[in-house]
Amino acid sequence: MKIKFYGGAAEVGRSCIYLEEDGKNMILDCGIKLGTETQYPLIPEEELRGIKDIFITHAHLDHSGYLPHVYESGARPKIFATKPTRDLAGVLLSDYRRIHKGNKFRQKDVDAALQNIDLVEFTDTTKSQFEFTIHNAGHILGSAMIRVNTNNGILYSGDICMRKTRTLDSCEKGIPAETLIVENTYGGKDDVIPSFKDSYQKLMVSINQTIKEGGWVLIPSFAVGRAQEILLTLDDYMRSGILTPVKIYVDGMITKAMRIYRHNAYYANDDIKKRILMSEDDPFNSKMFYQPKTKTREDVFKEPAIIVSTSGMLSGGPALTYLERMAPDPKNKIIFSGYQAEGTLGRKILSGEKNIKIGENEVELRLKVEEARISGHADYSELLQFVRSVKGLKKVFLVHGEEGELNEALEKDYEVFVPKLLDEFEI
Repeated sequence: MKIKFYGGAAEVGRSCIYLEEDGKNMILDCGIKLGTETQYPLIPEEELRGIKDIFITHAHLDHSGYLPHVYESGARPKIFATKPTRDLAGVLLSDYRRIHKGNKFRQKDVDAALQNIDLVEFTDTTKSQFEFTIHNAGHILGSAMIRVNTNNGILYSGDICMRKTRTLDSCEKGIPAETLIVENTYGGKDDVIPSFKDSYQKLMVSINQTIKEGGWVLIPSFAVGRAQEILLTLDDYMRSGILTPVKIYVDGMITKAMRIYRHNAYYANDDIKKRILMSEDDPFNSKMFYQPKTKTREDVFKEPAIIVSTSGMLSGGPALTYLERMAPDPKNKIIFSGYQAEGTLGRKILSGEKNIKIGENEVELRLKVEEARISGHADYSELLQFVRSVKGLKKVFLVHGEEGELNEALEKDYEVFVPKLLDEFEI
């Protein structure tokens, strides 16, 4: 079996791993890397047209965003994903095409890719170029790990979460595989993700303080995964009386994603299923949630409120409109809840920049800037636990991350590789 890394090696973004054996081939994930410039997998055009199968672990663009480019190139591979991944990718890919100008692909390429997805389930064994099974990854709704059932098992994690969240169970552990390709997003010893309880308590204190001072709170969020976790948490804390009762405005593609979560509640944890099936309580359509009524969002600024809006890294979306409006007032606050990639506006603001550009406008930031880490990834110690749970494991490839110490901790027990872009291995 040949494994080649066309993306996601020694970097976060554009995940794309190529498997080939005896004339058969498959790509594991097909993502892009958003930043100052969008970066694509380094797969040659002639090889791209020869791809037979693609498996998408989940809908986030760093794992699915290259699919329309594949179809625009004329390639027609078979694509596999879970139903929530297909549905959510439809929202994210269409939004990506609309916001990021200069893309070669068109909406028809997005539609063609989505229409050609073969749906797979966690309980099934699927046979195509390779026989494979999938396992719950716990990252976002429908996110899956894939075990290719050859060479004593090749397990690719995609992105995993080891903690139960408000919407999902934690990832599956104890899967047998001789080779593991695992994410390394938080693979440094100092990468300790606080418990959800600690992060949310910090978030509620911060929001209450801003509301008390008469300010607005902006939480930029990824439309899928992070937004649902944050919104359901805000709803719970407001119902309990811990969070000051104000309107929670939901903007951008988050609303569509919430409907998809509701329609695919079968893939959520039992807590969500019980709330939906045993009562009229729909956690994805709370009475606490509001949508802006005007394009200018003027109605949002009639009284202090909480705003959860795309995009999570401030690379586009309505969050920029809110930020520009809120920036001059030190009573207001922006709270980052997720990873901010190098080169993004979100990273620049978190790093302390006070003078930024939004569109053609120079904007001075006088609002408060904070961070509340709410992650759908495993941290250093959790990654160690996950790797050590894999049965019969011999080889470990660390991807989707920058330099860390995880490889050093694993080297005494396994053969460990930290591939760079275009590295190729035989297993």
